[in-house]
Amino acid sequence: MPRPASDPFLVVALLGVDGAGKTTAARAVARELRARGIDARYLENAGGRPPLNALARLLGRPDAVALLGRARFEAVEMRIRALAMRRTLRWAARRPGRIAVGDRWTFCQYAAMAARGSDPAPARARYRGIPAPT
Repeated sequence: MPRPASDPFLVVALLGVDGAGKTTAARAVARELRARGIDARYLENAGGRPPLNALARLLGRPDAVALLGRARFEAVEMRIRALAMRRTLRWAARRPGRIAVGDRWTFCQYAAMAARGSDPAPARARYRGIPAPT
């Protein structure tokens, strides 16, 4: 059942480790919501790892971390993800009643950084002002 137009926008984010099926599930959720008459859209909130790794290989490095170094790679990834999440929020906020469905959110970055042994504090600072998903 569609929500009243007076309702604020929603952001629904699927969280999980790489390869868990977040993107597949997020696309399916957005498709199902649209089938029910709800203005929903899948929006990718990736950090740019595949294109950065492809660039690194073109430049003769095995991956983006080898090309940029861990700290610079994480800074670039945080910036790209912050831009993507803000784009998701802008899309959803344009019209009341919309639902943005994303395949990642801030929590994914914090978990990835912790798994790598990195300090997630810079990510928390970068993402200040990005609300938690609904």
